[in-house]
Amino acid sequence: MATHQPLLVLGPQDHGRALSADEFASAEFRPPWNYERVAGRLLVMSPDSQEHDDCSEPFRDHLGAYKLAHPDIVERVVSEAWVRVDGGTDRIGDIGVYLRTDHPVPDRPDRVPDLMFEVVSPGKPSHDRDYIEKRAEYHRLGVREYVVIDRFARRVTVLTHGPDGYAERVLSAADLYASPLLPGLAIPLAEAF
Repeated sequence: MATHQPLLVLGPQDHGRALSADEFASAEFRPPWNYERVAGRLLVMSPDSQEHDDCSEPFRDHLGAYKLAHPDIVERVVSEAWVRVDGGTDRIGDIGVYLRTDHPVPDRPDRVPDLMFEVVSPGKPSHDRDYIEKRAEYHRLGVREYVVIDRFARRVTVLTHGPDGYAERVLSAADLYASPLLPGLAIPLAEAF
């Protein structure tokens, strides 16, 4: 007779709880909060606000349209892109873009997005997570381009992978976002702000 493990249901009361990679992968998470696993512990974050969604929507729209127009370049555009950083850390990026490849790739969360987009949420912990922690983690994983969308500063920081770290360029609301990884894409940043 087979025994069934009870489903692990996690919510905001579980913030800081020790959690294995398998537990995180199989858990059910109470909405509307956001969840990541850092150093083997559950990180519970506030739900995305309307302002957060309004800022990220133009990127989702343009990236989705680009994928439809260029299926030979983009395989997937994923909201809440899950990537395993290491044995203790699982991150959920706002938008992950996976480019087509002829090489075998692992399934998510072990497959690394080629481009990752994060919209900064309010507060110093969110700022530090996106600008410092994820920058280091994504570089170590090999994310080729990391884009930080900061509605509070009304700027977009584009980080391009290099052997010694990310090369950084900062765009204002008056600029267009473009990437050599997505030829022909141009997103007017005024739409996000």
